[in-house]
Amino acid sequence: MEEQNKPYLSVVIPAYNEGSRKGEELKKNLGEIGSHLREKGVSYEVIIVSDGSKDDTAEFAKSLSGLVTKLEVIDRKENRGKWYSVREGLLKANGQFRLMTDADGATSIMNMENFWREMEAGEDVIIGSRDLKESSIQKHQPRWKELMGDAGNLLIQFMMGLRGLEDTQCGFKVFSEKAVLDIVPQMQVDRWGGDFEMLMLARKMGYHIVEIPVVWEDAGLSLVGLSGYTNTFKELFQVKWRMIIGKYRYKK
Repeated sequence: MEEQNKPYLSVVIPAYNEGSRKGEELKKNLGEIGSHLREKGVSYEVIIVSDGSKDDTAEFAKSLSGLVTKLEVIDRKENRGKWYSVREGLLKANGQFRLMTDADGATSIMNMENFWREMEAGEDVIIGSRDLKESSIQKHQPRWKELMGDAGNLLIQFMMGLRGLEDTQCGFKVFSEKAVLDIVPQMQVDRWGGDFEMLMLARKMGYHIVEIPVVWEDAGLSLVGLSGYTNTFKELFQVKWRMIIGKYRYKK
């Protein structure tokens, strides 16, 4: 399953102000990651990227190293945004496959059970979806967030050429090493809109995108407020403009 000296899976977790005062979700998430991947018997690494946190996120994360086989913490002092951190982690990673997931564990590592088969089949882009009929929402977001998300996803599908993808924004996605190296260096969105930028590039390059149902639970700790949605829509139009003026290369 693994190439020599290369982990099969890298788990990339962007983190902002997830320090010891409110770090139970991160601790629980890492514990589940370590337990599940040991049970699965795959080699792995975990990379946590602290995005200019104002608290002790980096130190707290390092203190949790005993929960997983291999943990690396990137402690960047400047806040650059979630997707700047995801890109940093994906490019730092060494895994044959690279999972991005949120610090709060809203989509548990247990959802990987539905991903392994696609990975073994050689799929390059596998994304979690909260909106497939087989998906399960254990705890919903506030209604206004769900309505904004539904409307935004329709606009994203239309503008990004991603029709047919039910949920572009779920923070649980797996990419092969090849897909990461093809796509990530071209990305320019730093904050919340990197999901649709990456998937747009994947589809334009001819990658098959597999959508997998997940069990999802709102941890109530999301940093995305109304201003976050506004900025995401702004990023959407910025990506569309870059598409129009030819700023992206679509050849694999």
